[in-house]
Amino acid sequence: MIWAQLLTTVVMFGSVYAVLTLALNLQYARGGMINFGMVAYFAAGAYAYAIVTQAPPEGLDQYLFGFAAPWWAGFLAAGLASLAFAVLTGWPTLRLRGEYLALTTFAFAEVFHSVLLNERRIGNGSVGLSNVERPDVAWTGLDDTIVYAVAALTMMLATAYVFNRILASPYGRVLDAIREDELAAQTVGKKITRIRFEVFLISAIPVGFAGALYAMITTLVSPTLYTAEVTFTVWIALVLGGERTIVGAVLGTMALIFIQESLRVYPFETVRAAQIAASAEEILTGAIFIVMLRWQPFEKLMKKGRPS
Repeated sequence: MIWAQLLTTVVMFGSVYAVLTLALNLQYARGGMINFGMVAYFAAGAYAYAIVTQAPPEGLDQYLFGFAAPWWAGFLAAGLASLAFAVLTGWPTLRLRGEYLALTTFAFAEVFHSVLLNERRIGNGSVGLSNVERPDVAWTGLDDTIVYAVAALTMMLATAYVFNRILASPYGRVLDAIREDELAAQTVGKKITRIRFEVFLISAIPVGFAGALYAMITTLVSPTLYTAEVTFTVWIALVLGGERTIVGAVLGTMALIFIQESLRVYPFETVRAAQIAASAEEILTGAIFIVMLRWQPFEKLMKKGRPS
């Protein structure tokens, strides 16, 4: 029974994070953009969903807006919010390259996190918004966890399909050309900055949807859930599965989430043992990241499988 629960949890959270990894794969592995602020677009979607569906403030609530809209309206708002944040941050930052782009996107994410943490009128500050609206899934006759696992898997597969269609098109070949030789692509008339900006916007929308689904699953949005650790997890998953491959991005994410959830599901007898396991999880994740950066075994296997 415990393994069935573990598998459901891995599929549910792994699929949500895989959407972020797929977006990062499109931005970095195909578009050459180093985005260290992925968590900000994830949080924008989650907070937008919570605010749109939350009841108006009352009692000790300090947030200003709650529109009590249905879940589907909040879901659409999540995609629009992530897109709007991408417009706000993408245009000034995408003129930068390399580590400058990485530092700038990371700075944007940290500023956004600080605003969410300290500005109580947005989402109750550090307390966050609890009891976030969830769609009524009782009509399915299935457990809520299974329904949301299927929903997350469906979202991930839809994102993978759309991104694969984009990359298989002439537009995708332009992205590959920019990644391989930006100067050559610019020489033949390709507008590099505009194309990068378009990719930035396209990839932000599913990340916002993933944020909304994550808020439904956890029924909570709080700054503590949207820290830089989310971004690092996505980067590790991308390196683990191998760059420039959609299947690798998904498998790398699933493998990483499986490792993390396997340690959490074990019934520890003492608090001290649980703390040690949490530390071991961080150490193991870091060790996997170092190994993948050093030897990149999956990337080499993918290259061997490609025709010359």
